[in-house]
Amino acid sequence: MKLEAKSVKFLSPSDEQSFFDRLNALSGVNNVFGQGFSVVIDTDKSLDDEELKEIIALFYRYGVNMKQLRAFLCEGNKIWFKHNRQSYWYKKVFGNR
Repeated sequence: MKLEAKSVKFLSPSDEQSFFDRLNALSGVNNVFGQGFSVVIDTDKSLDDEELKEIIALFYRYGVNMKQLRAFLCEGNKIWFKHNRQSYWYKKVFGNR
């Protein structure tokens, strides 16, 4: 699955390196590369809970469009991922549903 982080604003070269390093450390992430003004993140079709939580945190911190993370919703994570309307990511991923 391809995720796209458009026009990410890094505050320093180390900040940018940290973003790439954290993504590359996840076993469910196959490749991370820049393409124009975007960072493309190629992932497995499903991620384990901890990997998905890490990507949620990174996308939230760096202001990446989180709606694309809906694609990871599955039976195994719906209780904490979608049914937890109080979570900091809920509206950014699922809107006001």
